[in-house]
Amino acid sequence: MHKCQFPGCKYETEFRFQIHRHHIIPQEHENTNDNKNNVIFLCPNCHNKIFIEGTRGIHKIKADNSIILNRWMQSTGGRILEYIDSNGETQFHGEQ
Repeated sequence: MHKCQFPGCKYETEFRFQIHRHHIIPQEHENTNDNKNNVIFLCPNCHNKIFIEGTRGIHKIKADNSIILNRWMQSTGGRILEYIDSNGETQFHGEQ
């Protein structure tokens, strides 16, 4: 089963092609890589909620429920996503 990792989303699917792979730090930036700590899996709807300043296309529209992804962190309880919400507050979300 493939799950969306956007905070609060309950989307699940049996089909891998229905989940988008998103790089938290875009690959075109220096010193980024394709490792699991730089990737989040998102349903198509949630992928539209990711806001990246200075980009075009899918990531350019900032809505009330948009977030800016910072990073995954490893804790004793699993991975935790750090992000900035639409109020500019840093939030944390444990992997589901």
